[in-house]
Amino acid sequence: MNNKLSETQVYISVKSYLLENKWQILGGQPPSGTDYFPVIEIRDPSFSGKGSKGSFKPDLIAWHNFLLMIIELKPTFSQSDREKVNGVLQSPERVTSLWESLIERNINLGEFGKIEDIQSQTKVVGGLGYGGKLVEHPEVWRFHVNDEKVCVTPGSFATGQN
Repeated sequence: MNNKLSETQVYISVKSYLLENKWQILGGQPPSGTDYFPVIEIRDPSFSGKGSKGSFKPDLIAWHNFLLMIIELKPTFSQSDREKVNGVLQSPERVTSLWESLIERNINLGEFGKIEDIQSQTKVVGGLGYGGKLVEHPEVWRFHVNDEKVCVTPGSFATGQN
């Protein structure tokens, strides 16, 4: 079945993979109301007014084993999503905004405590989930979806203390 996947199919496949592998979904903006998660807004540091101008709202944000991952999902590879994710990872102000947004939501990680308790030990990484043609992007994690199976390649770039 090599038909083009929808964004919803990619979302469900990647989310299932994460949950099966003990990741906690902390937030996101699922396609077409597929799920309800808190929307995590990463504000643009160059915009000081009210509203969401220039903000980035990742499709999924997940945490596992002191890795916090922001993930964008599309039916096929998206260079603009790669640039968005990398733009956040390379901006200390945006990474700070991500943490502030998570802390604001009072997220609890069970035995690990509240999100702010693990912040100093956690690396922030990026991920792209998509179907179709495989594309090299070694700096961010790749969740390649084919026939609803997910093949994962870890990325090499991370922010954080470790």
